Amino acid sequence: MPEPSIDDAVDLNRCMHDVRNALAAISSASEVLARVELPHAVLRDASILVGRQVRQLTTHMAELVAHAQRGAGNAGRALAVSDDAGLLAILCGLLSEAGYRVELAASSDSGYAALMQRAPEIVVIDVRTSTGTALSLGQLARGAGFEGRMVAVDGSPPAQDRSEPQEAGDKSAIAGFDAVLARSFEPAALHAAIA
Repeated sequence: MPEPSIDDAVDLNRCMHDVRNALAAISSASEVLARVELPHAVLRDASILVGRQVRQLTTHMAELVAHAQRGAGNAGRALAVSDDAGLLAILCGLLSEAGYRVELAASSDSGYAALMQRAPEIVVIDVRTSTGTALSLGQLARGAGFEGRMVAVDGSPPAQDRSEPQEAGDKSAIAGFDAVLARSFEPAALHAAIA
């Protein structure tokens, strides 16, 4: 693994500092939110702060992943798309563990742009994302010629109780996707879906 440059080290230290600040802000705001006797305006402001900091964490998380993967060489590329920062963190960790260089997108619009520009081997999309039209992203990408593996994370459980991902031939599969996972998927199910 190549030795990181001074610029990389400075960028990484800045990013880690920003992440720590965002986590501290979320922690403080969460304490405020837990105190229901406070005026509504204070609670609303704390809620807005939490949302803003979660978005910043999502951005910084992608930056930290990029720093961690600089020496990964020819690792395959993966893209995770969701407006749920918690799900993005889980997907990022699992895809990284599987040996992929992971890019994150917090909306279907930015996910589609990243998918078409970078052509990753694997794309995992939260089809319930509230920002954009994630449900139709599979069809759009296929229509534009994307040939990589696409996995949908859906809020509804699979038709039958099973640990295997649903394949594209299943009635419950979503158009354009190769596999569909329930939102409460196990790591093994994701690994099987991207294999």
